[in-house]
Amino acid sequence: MQTRTRARFFLLALTTFAACATEDDGPPDEENDIATETKADGESFSECQLGAVVAYLNEGVGAAALRDAGLHGRVADALVAHRDGADKQFGTADDDRFDSIAEIDAIPYFGPRALRAMVDATADRCPAGPAGDPWADARDLDKPTVKFRAGTPAPESYTYPEGGRFNLGGTEFWQKWEGGHNPTYSFDEGTDAGKLCMQASAIRFEEMMKNPPAELVALLESSKWTGSFFNWNDDFSQARGEDASGAMLWAWRTSLMKWISQTARDGTCHLPTRALVIQAATSCAETARGANGETEGCEAQ
Repeated sequence: MQTRTRARFFLLALTTFAACATEDDGPPDEENDIATETKADGESFSECQLGAVVAYLNEGVGAAALRDAGLHGRVADALVAHRDGADKQFGTADDDRFDSIAEIDAIPYFGPRALRAMVDATADRCPAGPAGDPWADARDLDKPTVKFRAGTPAPESYTYPEGGRFNLGGTEFWQKWEGGHNPTYSFDEGTDAGKLCMQASAIRFEEMMKNPPAELVALLESSKWTGSFFNWNDDFSQARGEDASGAMLWAWRTSLMKWISQTARDGTCHLPTRALVIQAATSCAETARGANGETEGCEAQ
């Protein structure tokens, strides 16, 4: 009797030990410079995918959900503890939300396995696959609108495009709601939706000027216009009634044509197409013929 009792106790101890040993599904990742390499187990991730991970954490996901997504318990707890601050409550004044993937990477033991799990958990927010490009539609010169997936991060700074014989200078936001900037020339003062559209517009410009329409080249050579554009965005993302109606081009002066995109209330970005640029160049050439080479006032929309 005593022997059977000892045997049952030993079996119970083994079962308990096994359960404890597998609770966190193995050791956490070793620390790794993910932020600079943007890699996990040899995989490369896009800017959109990394931004989606940052957004996912900052939305308040809990440690239990992170463990369910595949993160080791210690890593999940550390991420949530960093974000929620000393009071251990999300959505309070002492929160320290993550500013970048580099800040997430600085959490002890956050490594390739944790990043892979979080990219998988946010897979619906970005184009599929490591090569997913949030700007792909901006490079399609025939698409009048671009719709960014939820969680696509706004660029932290503006990247000026290359244009060959043409140039696109500056940024100009017109925010179409009470209290909005009308205008602001500071990219930092744009909304996230406005910044995404402004940068998409610059990318569209660069792609188009790799092989500019013949009508635009003819306008450059036959008028007093010198090939200068300015990047303008009408931002309706916080407007109540009025909404975006479409991109346009407008010669504010002979010396400068406005390259105008619009951000709709739902975040849809309206961009100049190749057809619109041809239409504008044709209109401006006609204006120039009747005004001694001046193009001021010509437009297309």
